[in-house]
Amino acid sequence: MDFFTTFTSEEACERYLIQTRFPEGMPCLKCGKKDFYPRLKNRRAYQCKSCKFFNRPTAGTIFHRTHTPLLQWFVALFLVAFDKRGLSALLLSEELGLKYETAWAMLSRMRHAMAKRDAAYKLCGYVEIDEMFIGAPSEAKKRGRGTEKTPVLVAVSYTPIDGKEEVTGFAKLQIVDAIDEKIVVMFVKAHVEPGATVRTDGLSVYPSLERHGYKHDREPIKRRKAHLVLPHVHTFISNLRSFVQGTHHGLSETHLQQYLDEFCYRFNRRHRRSEMFDRLLRACLEQEELPYSALVG
Repeated sequence: MDFFTTFTSEEACERYLIQTRFPEGMPCLKCGKKDFYPRLKNRRAYQCKSCKFFNRPTAGTIFHRTHTPLLQWFVALFLVAFDKRGLSALLLSEELGLKYETAWAMLSRMRHAMAKRDAAYKLCGYVEIDEMFIGAPSEAKKRGRGTEKTPVLVAVSYTPIDGKEEVTGFAKLQIVDAIDEKIVVMFVKAHVEPGATVRTDGLSVYPSLERHGYKHDREPIKRRKAHLVLPHVHTFISNLRSFVQGTHHGLSETHLQQYLDEFCYRFNRRHRRSEMFDRLLRACLEQEELPYSALVG
């Protein structure tokens, strides 16, 4: 209810956007001064009193040049931020009375912003790594390793605590062309800090990590159940499958990485749900403008 009593109009949303993006006051993009004439009536622009340059507070963000009102954008951000199951473009279009293409583009831009923010962080300490496969099974084809589904590498950090259960930390996901030694090493270097202890199953592609500055804790599955060997990764994968099948009823490979980025972003901030709207808004304000052609390409 706090959200809907705070954002009651387009003007309220614009003021909040400016305060969030420029907490010390919006500067003129041309001269740097912070003194403006009142907002133009028909455009989201403010003229600088010093150099007369017209400044748009949404310039350089995903909100620039949008034909969708900020109020609808803010409601969409709120729904995406607080629904841990995620939101499909079809449901968002129905909830906000938007065309499906508009809702899809809004969600796609948010996912780009989520990915950019998460890319600034790496996993550290103790990390579990495994692989999963996403997609519809081909008829008469085998499952798991060797399947024609899309392979995805999964990394989840954890914290060992003496005498207690390990605590799950943060996660990274990346679709890959294949599960081989070279690709695994590239994935770990991109997403895990050097010196971390990496726990894996007995697959032969993982031992080479020791030559690249990582400690390898090899736990061959053999006759044990996989979720007991790599508990954090497999709990995460189980939740991810629910997201893929429950919210989106399956995903194609075309934009799969975007959906994985969204799931990771929300998972990595699961303990800060009260901050999720502001965090997502700031991420969107840092993401440059993306034309529709770039989204569908």
